[in-house]
Amino acid sequence: MSRFLLVSALAIVFSASLIYVACAKKEPFSFASPQYQLAFPKDHAAHNDFRTEWWYYTGHLQSGERRFGYELTFFRTALAIEESDATRKQIYFAHFAITDESNKKFYHSEKRSRGNFGDAGASERYYKTFIGNWSAQELGRYHLIQAETDSFALALILEPTKPPVLHGEKGYSRKGSDPKNASMYFSYPRLKSTGALTLDGERFTVEGESWHDHEFGSSVLEENVVGWDWFSIQFSDATELMLFNLRFADGTKSPYSSGTMIFKDGTSETLSASDFETKVLERYRSEKSGAEYPRKWTISVPKYALALNLESTVQDQELLTEESTRITYWEGSVAVSGTKAGQAISGKGYAELTGYAKKIAAF
Repeated sequence: MSRFLLVSALAIVFSASLIYVACAKKEPFSFASPQYQLAFPKDHAAHNDFRTEWWYYTGHLQSGERRFGYELTFFRTALAIEESDATRKQIYFAHFAITDESNKKFYHSEKRSRGNFGDAGASERYYKTFIGNWSAQELGRYHLIQAETDSFALALILEPTKPPVLHGEKGYSRKGSDPKNASMYFSYPRLKSTGALTLDGERFTVEGESWHDHEFGSSVLEENVVGWDWFSIQFSDATELMLFNLRFADGTKSPYSSGTMIFKDGTSETLSASDFETKVLERYRSEKSGAEYPRKWTISVPKYALALNLESTVQDQELLTEESTRITYWEGSVAVSGTKAGQAISGKGYAELTGYAKKIAAF
């Protein structure tokens, strides 16, 4: 979903001085529009003329009987587009998390940089973004991602098994009443994943499947929206589903909530807010932040006779990002079961839940 809204918010909370620069010089930025035509591989690279952008990976990996989930996300936000030195007008952030599903443990870390000394960046000519020894890049048809901390690390080769899926109107994903309140948004919904994972000194050779999002834009959440619930699901029948609920304070969803149903052959269909329904069955309260998050849901998509049950694989997958975005949110792996046209179906997914600890800020 639109982590570009998250990036917009993080630019505000980064520091008071940076807020002044960003707000005082926020024009001219490019805005997402139906006229923007996404083209590949060009649009895998950075778009510094847009205010915010991210490259986002989640996935499910296995090594024998051990099961893991992971998240690796790189953010870019522009502070002053008029500056002649491009490396000085950007801030870069990254979040990295491993969910040890087998042992019910969650690990996460974060980075931030202005990139002034070549320690971070995102190329506008080809797809490579990095902060220190964390990176994501495209080599031919493959994506290579890696990140390392003192206690956990990940290195993966990712091979897309479907072409990029354009969300919304040919990639123009509207988020509010103002047509500029939108992003350009596309995904690789299924990537074959192989590599190595290290956890507390133990190394695992892993394989599995990943999901990749890339989104960029220059707008923010509407004032009456407090956050969002985003879901990506990879089904056992080689189809996928992406949904996001833009959430009002009373828990209801904005009419600009949306989704995409992705078919076996890689074609897709956009879902409007009225095409799906999510219902929270169970919640838990975080001991770290005090926020109360959903942990079990049902999702129904009558148009495709989908009736789903989702449950977090590990209850506490909350990220407190005081060293980077300073936003508290829940991002974690979920198990999926249910029926499709009356037949049993299973799947694996990821959920992102924001605005539960505190309303997401906006410019």
